[in-house]
Amino acid sequence: MLLLALGALTAKLYCAAKTIGTSDVALFYRFAQIIHAHGLIAMYRDTSFFNHTPLVGWFSEAVYALSGGDRWKFAFYLRLPAILSDAGAVLTLLWLREKTGRPAWWALALFAASPVAFMVSGYHGNVDSVMAFCLLLAAAACVADQSLWCGLAFGLSCNVKIVPLLLAPVFFFYWWKRSGAFRFTGATALCVMAGWGVPLVTIPGVFLKDVLGYGSVWGVWGITYLLRMSGAAALSEITLLEPTPGQAAIILGLKLIVIAAIITVAWRRRGVAPLKMFETLALAWAVFFVFAPGFGSQYLVWLAPFFLVASESWYAVLTITSSVALFIFYNSISGGMPWQTGFAVHAIANVWAPWLLLPWLALVAFLFLPKHLALIWNREPDTRNGLGEIEALEEVREVAGSDGADQTQ
Repeated sequence: MLLLALGALTAKLYCAAKTIGTSDVALFYRFAQIIHAHGLIAMYRDTSFFNHTPLVGWFSEAVYALSGGDRWKFAFYLRLPAILSDAGAVLTLLWLREKTGRPAWWALALFAASPVAFMVSGYHGNVDSVMAFCLLLAAAACVADQSLWCGLAFGLSCNVKIVPLLLAPVFFFYWWKRSGAFRFTGATALCVMAGWGVPLVTIPGVFLKDVLGYGSVWGVWGITYLLRMSGAAALSEITLLEPTPGQAAIILGLKLIVIAAIITVAWRRRGVAPLKMFETLALAWAVFFVFAPGFGSQYLVWLAPFFLVASESWYAVLTITSSVALFIFYNSISGGMPWQTGFAVHAIANVWAPWLLLPWLALVAFLFLPKHLALIWNREPDTRNGLGEIEALEEVREVAGSDGADQTQ
């Protein structure tokens, strides 16, 4: 497994060294130039299009300085944390398998060599894989019964992107049930404020509007794609910063559905055993992706480690459908093989956007499968103070001895 992960790491490093990536890399390069010349606060004040967290802004400036302004070096260093995060995720999942017996080896091998991770981390050029790794560490801390470390990892994920805030109820209610909510919340708040403090104190209105109010791209994913293709004039354009009144109303409605549904999932499943936190997070991500009002192709790495542990078979379905959709997306915007730059995105959306229905429909099927709906509404009783699954496995292993450990899995 480690050799497989090393091979994937090498392939991603080679791809990052030989390509520029997507238009996100060009945007980060421009952001870094402005921050380097005028500072982060000026970036927020003068560019409403900059919707990233302070940590990401400072990181892009550091990459710019490290590369000496060279675009090829900048593109490589920008993708390096995502590539290393994928390797770190494999190591974390190996630890989880050693402790719990999950996930299955074949599914972990698929994760280590995932085409989705290769395309997003090795080519795209963003920080989504880093965020997913931090969330994985937070979920692993639940299995290790470490509320403080869970809060620190979750807070770090919120410093990479703001979308993990949607999952805050999942972690909060889980630790509230175990009397660890104070430590989790305190660690999260401390970590978030350390990263967000400067813009929150100096330009709170601008920061909250541009970063927390970001809604991504309308019209290329799921419900908004189907509405865009319905023929309604008010809904027919792909938009990012200035949606039409009709689009804005639908975006608000979808956001409220996502928030309400995730809070429901978090509350109903607050007493599950630690390993089943991955199941809860998979359900929460499924809610988000099914009703998401906006979308970026790189988002598909967010849910991978949680589906992997929650259900290996569904992880395989998502990996296959996402790989097909993302290959067509990146191949289309890059003008065919070999890939080097992928800047023509929205102008050819009708070529690649229909293929994104594949992973979306897979997520719809997962979320509305009766047995998965039952996981939300038929709350499982607490077992052994919430640690039953892990403790029972440990006890069986102790009785069986090392020779019987594989059979107990």
